[in-house]
Amino acid sequence: MTNTFTYVKDSILFSKKTYIYLGQMESTSQASDLDPVWSIHTHDREITICTGRNGQIVMSAMVEGATKNQAQFVYQGKITNGGFDGTKSTWAFVDYDGQRYDWVASMMQNCWKLENADRKVIAQYIGLSRDMRVKGTLALQAKVSETLIALIHLSAKLLKYSETSRR
Repeated sequence: MTNTFTYVKDSILFSKKTYIYLGQMESTSQASDLDPVWSIHTHDREITICTGRNGQIVMSAMVEGATKNQAQFVYQGKITNGGFDGTKSTWAFVDYDGQRYDWVASMMQNCWKLENADRKVIAQYIGLSRDMRVKGTLALQAKVSETLIALIHLSAKLLKYSETSRR
């Protein structure tokens, strides 16, 4: 079972919105007649994921630290954390059931796989595209809850923060 999502920026320059569409797309023209499943809004150090184009907020993340390598996720009043784990060289987060997940970078910096504590691959993010507005695709490799999907999407957005802070 694989569900694939494509991340498309609202505009090429200075975009604070990213739309998430169901399916794999190579260009923005493929998404032009579709409605996004979610949208991610960035404002300073706060990132929110909403339903649809501008719908209700599902979850938010506050990016912390001078290098933006830590985040706090808030969902229905519950808080959990994530951030760069220097001992494993991964970007990790703990879901609301206490389960740890690690984003592991591949040899190519724009490809990451999300593993659970048993090292089972839950999702894979590929941030490569010829279209400047298509920021990448995320493929879910396992059935997960709606809450975990939101955490996965928000944490995938934060991979870019972590990547740029280490350069």
